[in-house]
Amino acid sequence: MALPFLVIDDSALDCLIVKKVIGFSGRGSDVIVFNDVIGALEYIKNTPIDQLPLLTVITLDIMMPVMDGFDFLDNFLLLPVERQERFKIFVLSLSNSPFTLKRLADYDVVATVIEKPITIDKLDRALLETI
Repeated sequence: MALPFLVIDDSALDCLIVKKVIGFSGRGSDVIVFNDVIGALEYIKNTPIDQLPLLTVITLDIMMPVMDGFDFLDNFLLLPVERQERFKIFVLSLSNSPFTLKRLADYDVVATVIEKPITIDKLDRALLETI
């Protein structure tokens, strides 16, 4: 099953890598890239609900300037539940520190954490375990 993806990462290189992995996996029907949290949140908030796919996977970097992944999660939780339910959030992180992982565990909206660099195997495993 091919799904739409939103990639949120401040690094153009990381966005390219994630987009390529999604493409090579054959699991993505459409990939929209955001280099900041604000643009992604605006898209999620302002797209009419009937124009959103029933399920979109978000790949979210945690360490970003201005607003980081935790800021995104905090703002995402303020959205109506019927909007939140249209998304699965996969956090991509270089940091697998216990502090970061514990903090992420407090967010029920995070479906899984994938350690960077993302690979087709890691993406497939995350999709199989959460969807």
